[in-house]
Amino acid sequence: MENQTHENNVHNHLHNSKFSKFEIIYKKLKHLFIGLFAIFACTFIILLAISVFYFQSLTDESVNMSDNELRTKLLNIAGNQDINYNNKYILTEYNEATNTLIVGPKHVSSNVIKALTSSEDSLFFYHNGILPKAIIRAVGQDIFNTEAATGGSTITQQLVKNQLLTNEKTYNRKANELILSMRTEKILTKDEIIYTYLNIVPFGRDYNGSDITGIASASYSLFGKAATKLNIAESAYLIGLLQIPYYYTPYESDGSLKSDAQIQIGLDRQHYVLKRMLVEGEITYYDFKKAEQYDIKQHLMTK
Repeated sequence: MENQTHENNVHNHLHNSKFSKFEIIYKKLKHLFIGLFAIFACTFIILLAISVFYFQSLTDESVNMSDNELRTKLLNIAGNQDINYNNKYILTEYNEATNTLIVGPKHVSSNVIKALTSSEDSLFFYHNGILPKAIIRAVGQDIFNTEAATGGSTITQQLVKNQLLTNEKTYNRKANELILSMRTEKILTKDEIIYTYLNIVPFGRDYNGSDITGIASASYSLFGKAATKLNIAESAYLIGLLQIPYYYTPYESDGSLKSDAQIQIGLDRQHYVLKRMLVEGEITYYDFKKAEQYDIKQHLMTK
């Protein structure tokens, strides 16, 4: 009986000893991971702070313009001053001098917005104009002496670059762009930002060989319809043109249609936009397959 009790005690001691060792190792690993995470978080915050101060040191006087001046310059579209795109019932305005249609939320299909944000800036409605990783990446470019242009700009940054800055690829311009983008988010609504952007960007050429500016002009010029009537396939195609408008445009400089092989390049870009819409949950798989089967070339305007 005593031997049995002794054996049980030995067994319990060994079991408890193993459990204690496991518990000690677990606690050590837990503290190690917590410590590593804390170090990583602190390092990230420090790098972000250094990046912000670094870019501020590169900026010039243009970032110090008044809010009123900044707003006026950002919303300046072909002579139309200070349009409030936050008003959902804004009327379409036509500028005869530039052959441009100016449109607000009521006059653009939601498919266009979904295509744009999915492919160009999926966090548009959530960020404050920039993405922190973009700042750190730009600092890294300077440290490692790599190319200044990497893409990945937010829609807000693209608006600032188009309306206020030059296309020079320098760190000073990039610094101005980042600071002005954060200011832009404070003085313009998201509607004002995205609809101004859609009204100023080039969409390549039309069937007369003329340059196209703005989503409304692009919709009429390529598909002969108002931007409110654009379906998913057409919206994805037009937004796909934005990356390299004169490369993806289906028209030659004289307005004639390009070859099937050249048009396919634009369709491949459209397919990318559609996939992004699907991934971001903006369309269903059924919508995706239906848009894939839509014959864009058959619906393009011709002379």
